[in-house]
Amino acid sequence: VYRVPIKRRAASTPVIDVTFNGSQTFEMIVDTGASGTVITADMANALGVRIIGKTKVNTASQSGVEVPLAFVDSILVGGAVVKEVIVAIGNSALDIGLLGHDFFGDFDVTVKQDVVEFRRR
Repeated sequence: VYRVPIKRRAASTPVIDVTFNGSQTFEMIVDTGASGTVITADMANALGVRIIGKTKVNTASQSGVEVPLAFVDSILVGGAVVKEVIVAIGNSALDIGLLGHDFFGDFDVTVKQDVVEFRRR
């Protein structure tokens, strides 16, 4: 079981620290409704990612939104790591990243009072 402290909540959704490429840590929302991970433009700049394509996505408020895609070497959360992940880069309205099923799809996720637990299936 990988346990990650909840730093705070954004509209009652847990915000945790997520490390990219083994070196840079950002706060992200654990979004159990997101199929993929979405990083902010500022995160993309800090990570120096290269755009590898585009796709259309549906968000909570819009359908068919075109977003750029980029590749990250790894995503690390509380000791659990997923390597070689394609992430979407959100538009300027996104001020915090969303950790999606491409990270925790192989885990059972339990949100507790002050911690999120990831159990490998």
